[in-house]
Amino acid sequence: MHFAHEVGFPLVAKPVAGAGARNTARLEDQAQLESWLRSYPPSEQQELMLEEFVTGREFSFDTVSIRGRHLLHSITEYFPTPLEVMENPWIQWCVLLRKDLDRPEYAPIFDAGPRALDALGMHTGITHMEWFSRPDASIAISEVAARPPGAQFTSLLSYAYDHDFYRGWAELVCCDRFEVPKRRYAVGAAFLRGQGRGRVQRIHGIEEARRELGDLVVEAKLPRSGQAGASSYEGEGYVILRDEDSAKVEAALARLIRTIRVELG
Repeated sequence: MHFAHEVGFPLVAKPVAGAGARNTARLEDQAQLESWLRSYPPSEQQELMLEEFVTGREFSFDTVSIRGRHLLHSITEYFPTPLEVMENPWIQWCVLLRKDLDRPEYAPIFDAGPRALDALGMHTGITHMEWFSRPDASIAISEVAARPPGAQFTSLLSYAYDHDFYRGWAELVCCDRFEVPKRRYAVGAAFLRGQGRGRVQRIHGIEEARRELGDLVVEAKLPRSGQAGASSYEGEGYVILRDEDSAKVEAALARLIRTIRVELG
């Protein structure tokens, strides 16, 4: 309660252990905080976190480090933030890895990200950091995971660099070596979230999307009829697109989520 009074509402509440924004909530006032604590009473076995609610654009900062040297940094843009997606079941989540990382809005994290990893004692491995670019151009690092990213991000890295990051991770942790590749493509993923409740009934727009965007698709996992509805922002399936032109991939993602609709019932 002291933290809530010091920082002010809204707050973000979430479990210490978890992924995919599961059981994460925005708390707007004291009553919601008290209700959330009743639903998830904290204990030694169930630790909980309260955080300042940060507004702004959300990104990831994914890295490869070996013996304390940071060899590779990649940035993924989120459209929109995962919390917004969880709060709005109709939103189709997309992520984009631009080919060019030399962008003014990325500069702050290229400074703060490695310093944060050094402060945390990152030695050898792949990390997944999430961060926000605030409206005033400052940044906030929200979390760091000492593991490869989830939500198909490791596959996205592999496509962006034309390099097998799954094999690279194994060689890194087992053999203490990593071949640093060159970024070759822009890559994006659209996560197909079903509309409604229940199981997948119908998928609309697949053939139209294939005709318009098929040349850009490098991987797809389409929802299946009868499949149970998902509980996370990753939805019931995904499509990964790739091209050398970042703007082309970004536009194709927008077209894809306007074209394909997954109906639950």
